[in-house]
Amino acid sequence: MNKSKAIFGNAIVIRKWNLSSIFKAIRKQGPISRIELTEITGCSAGTVSNHVRTLIKKGFVIETEKGVSSGGRKPVQLMINPNKAYIFSIEIEVSQIKILMFDLELKVVMKSIIPVIYKDNYMKTLEQVFFEMDKMIEEKNLKLDNFLGIGVAVPGLIDKVKGILEFAPNLGWKNVHISRIFKDKYGLPIILDNEAKVAAIGERESIYPKINNMVFVSINEGIGCGIFINGELYRGASGNAGEFGHIIIDTNGPVCHCGNKGCWETFASESYIFNRYLKLSNSNKELTKKEVYQLGKSGDKKIIEIFNEAGRSIGIGLVNIINGLSPELVVIGGGVVEIKDYIYNEIVKILEESALSISYRSVKIKFSKLGSLAAVYGMADLIINERIKFI
Repeated sequence: MNKSKAIFGNAIVIRKWNLSSIFKAIRKQGPISRIELTEITGCSAGTVSNHVRTLIKKGFVIETEKGVSSGGRKPVQLMINPNKAYIFSIEIEVSQIKILMFDLELKVVMKSIIPVIYKDNYMKTLEQVFFEMDKMIEEKNLKLDNFLGIGVAVPGLIDKVKGILEFAPNLGWKNVHISRIFKDKYGLPIILDNEAKVAAIGERESIYPKINNMVFVSINEGIGCGIFINGELYRGASGNAGEFGHIIIDTNGPVCHCGNKGCWETFASESYIFNRYLKLSNSNKELTKKEVYQLGKSGDKKIIEIFNEAGRSIGIGLVNIINGLSPELVVIGGGVVEIKDYIYNEIVKILEESALSISYRSVKIKFSKLGSLAAVYGMADLIINERIKFI
């Protein structure tokens, strides 16, 4: 009896995996024929035919115009039905929140960016998010049944299983039951994840699908990393691997939000750039990050030197990552991409001086092509891949 249950259980797992693989192939490669699906997925023709039938019956896949024939009858092409379902993908940052609605082809249907006004009150902040989401749903004349789920990316440590944001040092939020709050409001499946990890997913899935060993370094107010090892996102025992922003660079350095001294992000983040400028300029004027960056781009030598300092410090942290993990690719993302022309040369100088030559020769350094949207794309991709298993 137990053996029968195990066999049945394994069959269900295999079915879900095959279904997800076929759906993903159609989403990535479509329009595509059934024959091409067997070649890409490695599934048998019968398996492809059965799962495609299920996907069509459920409305997730549609047949479209016939493809080019190599002789004989033209093959019917398959593609995703983009309007079958939608996804809300939300990225909570320190100063703003991005709220995007995607269709099943990962095309942006609606987008809203709102400022974080009540930083010290997470419930008021989330109510702002709900207000924007409700507006989008109403404007598109949709119902909650039209949504696969909601993904929420946060800049902090999480308990992914329980859906709890345990600590976001740059936000000051602790033990916030994000998933429960969203579930109570909308009754939809919720996925909570770390911003850097889903940004890594977004960049890899959209831009570098063939890269198996990659580190995405997200540099905003703080620094976090998403790590792919042998094609799999590495989460570690706690689920929070990749907090390289808190490796110690200088034990006598400034106090970090995490409580330690001299963390990498205290020397290399956007917070460092902004605070360093305020200190050196002796200015009481409250400037936004965008205004500080624009001053540097306009030729302010003081700010350009701060950019260079940050670039050198970013390089120091990357030396540790490259020496320790030896990835094929390091992608630098986050808000700091705006000043990539001012930091890249400084980063490379440090890497050439200090990285192990055998590891440095094997790695490429790139800036994010998805830019500030890497995390929301990754979150939407994660929702689709998780939820399609349950159709």
